[in-house]
Amino acid sequence: MPASVMDSAPRQAWGPRERITPIRKPDGFIPAVQRWSAQLPQASLRVAFFAAQGPDAAALTFSGFFTWVTAALERHPDRPTAHDHARFTDAAGLLNHVVTAYWIDENRWAAWAADRAVSTWWEAAERLVGPVGCWREILSVPADRQESIYWLDYAGGLMRSSDVNIYPTPYCGYYGAMRDRIVLAGTDPLEPEAKALQPALTARAGRGERWRIRPPGNLAVIRSANGWGRLDPEQRADYESQLRAPLNRGMDFLQRNATETGCASLRMMTTTGAEGVPEPEQHALGYFLSLRHMENWAEGHATHAAIFSAAVKRYKQYGNRNQLRTWHEVFVLPPDGQLFEYINCHAGTGLLPWFDAEQLA
Repeated sequence: MPASVMDSAPRQAWGPRERITPIRKPDGFIPAVQRWSAQLPQASLRVAFFAAQGPDAAALTFSGFFTWVTAALERHPDRPTAHDHARFTDAAGLLNHVVTAYWIDENRWAAWAADRAVSTWWEAAERLVGPVGCWREILSVPADRQESIYWLDYAGGLMRSSDVNIYPTPYCGYYGAMRDRIVLAGTDPLEPEAKALQPALTARAGRGERWRIRPPGNLAVIRSANGWGRLDPEQRADYESQLRAPLNRGMDFLQRNATETGCASLRMMTTTGAEGVPEPEQHALGYFLSLRHMENWAEGHATHAAIFSAAVKRYKQYGNRNQLRTWHEVFVLPPDGQLFEYINCHAGTGLLPWFDAEQLA
C-alpha cells in the first residue's frame, strides 16, 4: 500500500498556471466518485514489462524465466519498488507470462540494470532456440509525462508501492481528464512523431531472431484494469451483462484495427500470482502512436462510448455501494531511453511488426 494518503492534491498535480492546452474540466463539475493518483518521489520512473512466450506453462517454466524473475525482481538488492504478474494467450495461440516492474529511484534502477547477473539470462545464446521466446519493454518516463487513477481502497499497479503517496486528483470523471492529469500536456501538445501506423518495410520472421525496436516519440502507453473480486451476486451479474461485453468489444476493435486507430499493440491480460494462478482482475496493456490517437478512440468511437456509458450508469446505479474496482496508468514516452526487445518471438509480438528496428541476431 502507498506510503501515505494525502488529504489534497499537491500543487504540481494542478499543472502549470500558464497553459497552451486548456483544462477541460467543466465549471462546477463534481465527479460521481472521487479517484486518486500517485505522487512520485523523483523526477522520473522506469516501468518494465518482462515476458516469456511459449506453447504452454510447462515450456515457460522449463525456460528458466521464473528463476530469473525470482533472482532479479524479488531477491535482488536493487529490485523494483513494486511488481505484478499476468498472463494472456496471444493471436498466435502462444501463452505469455508478463511481469510488470516499477523503479522510482534512478540510482537503484541504474545499479540493477548494470548488474551482469541481471542481463546474462537475456543475452544467452539459448534464448534464440527452442519453443520459448522472451520479450522486454522497458519504459523511461519523466514524472510530468505520466498520470494514474486508482481507488483508494484497491491497490493496483504502482499503487502497490510503499514509496509513493496517493492524493485525490482534481481531474476525474469527465472526457478529457486523462490529458488534464498529465502535467506536461499543459505546455506541450504531445503530438505524434509518427503520423500514421505503417508495417515495417523489411519482413521480420521473429523466431530465431533478436530485434530491438525504435519507437517514435510520444508513443502513449496505457495499463487499464478492472477487478471483480469484491462483487456480490447482484453486482457481478450486472457487470457481466452490462459492462464486460462492451469492454470486450472495444478491446477487440482495437486489436483488429491497428492502422485505423494507431493502436500498435493491445494485450488483454489476466492478473495472476507468481505461479500463474488467475486472480479476479483483467487489464489491457496498449500502445498508441500518441495520446491524441488514444483520445480519438476514447472520445470518438462507439465502442469506447459504450464502455464509458456503462461505467457511468453503474456509478449512478450503485453509488457508494459500487463494488467494482478499476485503475489505469498512462505514460507518454519521450523518444530516447526506451528499450523494446523481442527474442525468438513470433512476428506479431508487441511492436515487432512496426517502426524502425535493429536486428541483433
